[in-house]
Amino acid sequence: PSRADSIEQVVALYRDRADGIRAGLLLTCLGGGLLGPWVAAISTQLKRIEGRDSPLTYTQLGLGMLTLIVFTIVPMVLQTAAFRPDRNPDALLALHDLGWITFIGVYAFPTVQCLAITACVFSDPEQRILPRWFGYFNAWVAIGFMPASTIYWFKEGPFAWNGFFPWWLPVGVFFAWIVVNTAVIRRAILAQAVEESAGRRE
Repeated sequence: PSRADSIEQVVALYRDRADGIRAGLLLTCLGGGLLGPWVAAISTQLKRIEGRDSPLTYTQLGLGMLTLIVFTIVPMVLQTAAFRPDRNPDALLALHDLGWITFIGVYAFPTVQCLAITACVFSDPEQRILPRWFGYFNAWVAIGFMPASTIYWFKEGPFAWNGFFPWWLPVGVFFAWIVVNTAVIRRAILAQAVEESAGRRE
């Protein structure tokens, strides 16, 4: 929804589309939970690079889990708005704004998460586990999340929360991040399994 919507439009949105909003937010919450094992798989491969002392691994793990919380808490805020669409319009608008500003604005978690992955990849001079381009890719993703900063000042146009820079660009970057990280980490896991199998045979 547009940041420039009037209070009447926001109330009408929740009143007329409450069931659809509830269902969509439920799916968002359930899908967000799947970030847990995904983040853990990345951490496992980063720890192979860092060894016993693994500050970058734990940074990635911690911030990844905080991102997971955003995908569960924010839907709960918006679910609260949809639960009683006949509530005081000012309260409904406050919940609506809180949900969207939090969802889009808390980009620092995945941004620093990406930078931790980048730093860890670059710390391995032999690139024996994760390729160097993967580090550059995560740095690019971190930069792609940053335009979300503009939502605090703009209500309309490409810099508002439904505009190109804070919404469509980061969403596209996030999708690419999920796909590429999944493929690269899966390849690293399979390579690890082959190495361990060969070691056992020896």
